[in-house]
Amino acid sequence: MSKRCVFFAPSDVWGGIEKNVLLRARMLSQRGYRVTVVLLQGMFAERFQPYPEIEVVSVPFRGGDLNPLVVWNYVRLLRRVRPHAVFAASKKDWWLVSFSAWLCAVPKIVLYLGVLRKVKNNIKYRSVFRRFKAEVLVNSGSLKQALISDSPLFSERNVHLIYNGFDLPANTEPMVDYRKQFNLPEETVLIGCAGRFSMQKGFQLLPDILARLPEHVHVIHAGGGQYEQKIKEIIADSPIAHRVHYVGYLQDTRPFYSGIDVFLLCSRFEGMANVLNEAMSFGKPVVSTRVSGSEELLAEGRYGLLVDIDDTAAMAEAVQAIISGQVHFDPEQLRQWIADGFSIEQMISKTEHLMFQSDGCNSS
Repeated sequence: MSKRCVFFAPSDVWGGIEKNVLLRARMLSQRGYRVTVVLLQGMFAERFQPYPEIEVVSVPFRGGDLNPLVVWNYVRLLRRVRPHAVFAASKKDWWLVSFSAWLCAVPKIVLYLGVLRKVKNNIKYRSVFRRFKAEVLVNSGSLKQALISDSPLFSERNVHLIYNGFDLPANTEPMVDYRKQFNLPEETVLIGCAGRFSMQKGFQLLPDILARLPEHVHVIHAGGGQYEQKIKEIIADSPIAHRVHYVGYLQDTRPFYSGIDVFLLCSRFEGMANVLNEAMSFGKPVVSTRVSGSEELLAEGRYGLLVDIDDTAAMAEAVQAIISGQVHFDPEQLRQWIADGFSIEQMISKTEHLMFQSDGCNSS
């Protein structure tokens, strides 16, 4: 009989974490596992429709620290599915998923953490990690070390590192001619920025960054989000508003990455930023703030330029160094770096090992 697993992702936001749930669910099902995914009602079920082998269960709400109705629904689901492993994609769901899985004697409880969060040493989390024996999966070495050093609840035994995985795109991927689309001169340099509109992502800093760069440098932004109007208003009120162009949320980002010249991550905090991996997989040079995971992803500057968070002068200087040719990153070396250390095959094999085959997982 095929082993079963349940992914809990009852979120109203579709971001990198949710994309990785879909990827893990899809790839594990291809390896013969029976996969169930729990979503909020009315949220993102259509993204799983191309994969009928994945069972999607919708719940009306995710609950708080102790919601008997949510626990009852989860317990009924787990008793029906009888999984070998459960996977909670958000810290908001750690407690209820762990408690429900413990009640149902699920052998493996995996809790995902993509961004550093405070985990208090209180009765709730002592129950989760000592009584329920839950384990944490993180996507960067810096996040793993921060957890272990910050709390006695964590150790090398129950915190596991698996990098997010990416497939290298073909060199013949389609591209969008953004210069033609936005009626820009041929000499225009295009900086790509991608991600949801939020203060976390730092897009409100774009006016100050572009003001420090030559007039022919423009930004192409891909993404949507809750704070879209607010951040667009900040940019619209600046003198460089005509140099920022929006393409909205993209289901397929390949033409976006193919169509830009350099990628900028100006975030204030992240886990392991998927957009950096994606840009590098297209051979694009990148500039990134020193958010969690970026140093190891860029090998401390070997595969991209690192700057301090909120330092718009340094961001502009780094972009200028790349577009002027002062600093050069070989596209094929960037692609090979992603292929060697951040492949989907590695991510799924290590996920499979963690969830189904052992008590732990070796870090990369």
